[in-house]
Formats: sequence, structure tokens, C-alpha cells
Amino acid sequence: MEARLRRYRSNRDLSRCGVYDGAGEYRSRWYQGCEAGMEWYRLSLEGVSSVRVRIYAVDDLPEDWDGGLKPAMEREAGDLLLYGVRGRWLCFTAVPAEGLQGYALFFPGRSIDEYLPDVMQGDDTLRRFLGVYQSVYMDTNMLAARFPGRLAPRDREALEELKYWLGADPWTRDAPCMPELLSAAPLLNRMRGTRRGLELLLQTVGVRGELVEYFQWRGQAMGAREREDCARLYGGERGATLLLPEDTSEAVLRFLEGALEDFIPMGVPWSVVCLQAGAPMDGHSYLDANAELSEPPPAVLDGTDLDELVLE
Repeated sequence: MEARLRRYRSNRDLSRCGVYDGAGEYRSRWYQGCEAGMEWYRLSLEGVSSVRVRIYAVDDLPEDWDGGLKPAMEREAGDLLLYGVRGRWLCFTAVPAEGLQGYALFFPGRSIDEYLPDVMQGDDTLRRFLGVYQSVYMDTNMLAARFPGRLAPRDREALEELKYWLGADPWTRDAPCMPELLSAAPLLNRMRGTRRGLELLLQTVGVRGELVEYFQWRGQAMGAREREDCARLYGGERGATLLLPEDTSEAVLRFLEGALEDFIPMGVPWSVVCLQAGAPMDGHSYLDANAELSEPPPAVLDGTDLDELVLE
């Protein structure tokens, strides 16, 4: 049955599927059915739960919109069964139009009463009663058809359970970029606890950071004062420190505070330092990240040999 069920689905830009007037009303264009006297099935509005909807159905398409046209159905709802609305052409209005994001209009197709014995077909009362169940059946089929797409992390209707199935729930709470994290979740799970895994996490959330491990500075030749400054800045003799640029957002910082527990090896102390331009840094300067030393320009003579020499 669902294979022959037809529908019109609105464009994302509703102004291409109808018109708005100054009174907050949206009027759809005329939609063509299969034949004169055809009965329509259902109108589902998206983004609104209850608006005043007027349905107009005619067999002969009017040349211009006639405001005096009598509606075939008028109801305050966001989802309407249209059994009893007959005509080759259908149009509807919605008031107020604010919040309306889209709509779907269903029409034959095939009716559920075609699967009944011949003696039970043609009964309008029975067909309308079964139409309620047919509407539920249509919804179930649409959900089943959309299910494979909802398994894609970047789908806007991705399943909420997807983060549990991918093992990403502990480090995706309040994540600033959930689709990107879910897409990278299989690789991130395999690389947790490694330097590359942490680099991939930062790359996924769009942060350029540097990880400094204790042995990187502990083995350097330095005085006692400098070693003490390093230990205070990097959080001890056996810790790891994540250096982040000053433009790192608060949302990313809060996310990393919760996620790093799953990406730093167990038992390793760690800290996060957000660098700020011009801030004192306990005698340290990260020239490789925040500054560039250049050679001074060569001196040149300005003037003649007999005049005063000026060096630039």
C-alpha cells in the first residue's frame, strides 16, 4: 500500500510553495490530484502544534485566488485527516503562519479498504474509521524508511542512543560539536590514552593545542629556579599539561575538563593552561608558539660624505 501512497512535501523555503500576506496568514499553492472528485488523505504541518487551517478543494482550478471561496474543511490543528475533502485541486491556508517550517500533503495512492472483502468495500463510515489506523501505519512506515539515515552522526535527526552505541557517552556530554565527535568516535575510542588520540580530540573540536609531558622539560639542562618554575607551571614532576590558545571558547574549555579524564592515561596527573597574550608566565616564554625572532635590518648611509651621517 505504501508504495502507491503519494505525497507533496514542501520546500525548505516556504515562500516557494505559497505566499504570506500582511495579516500573518500563509496560503499554499494549488496542488493537483489524480482525478476529479478525488479524496485527499492527510495534511501534516511542521513546527506548529495548533493553527487555524482552512482546506479548499475544487475540480476546476480558478484563474485567481478567490477570497470568497468556501473551505471544504476548517479546523484548528497541526495534523489533519482530510477524509471527505474531495476535488482535483487542493489549497490550504494557515493562521498564524509564525513558526510554520514545512508541511506534507498525502493523497491516493491506495486506500486501506481495498484490502477488505468486496462486501465491505465502499462503506464510507468504515473507511473513515480505518483511515485513523491507516494514518498510524503511514507514520510507522515513514519512521522505518528514515531509520538508516538516523544512524548517520551528522543527520539532524540522529538517534539520541547513537552516542551510547558508539561508546562516546562519557565524553560527549555538553559537547560543542556533537556530530563531529560522533563521526570520529570509533577512531577516538581506539586511540584513547595516547598522544595521537588527544591530538585528534582537539582537532575534532577545532582547537590547536600543545601537549607537554613531564619528560620533555625534565631532561633539559636548567637551573634550580627554572626547574622549580617548570614544575609549578606544568603541575609536578610526572604530569602532562595541555596548552591552549587564548581564543579557546568557554564551551570548549568546559567540555575538555570533562572529556580529558577519558583521554589522559589513568593515574597521570594533568592540567590545562590557557595562554594569554602579555600574561606573566613564571619566567618562561614560549617563543616557538607566541613569538618570532628576526635579524635586525642592516644599517644604511643617508646623505652625502660631507654631511652628517644618519644611521637607520
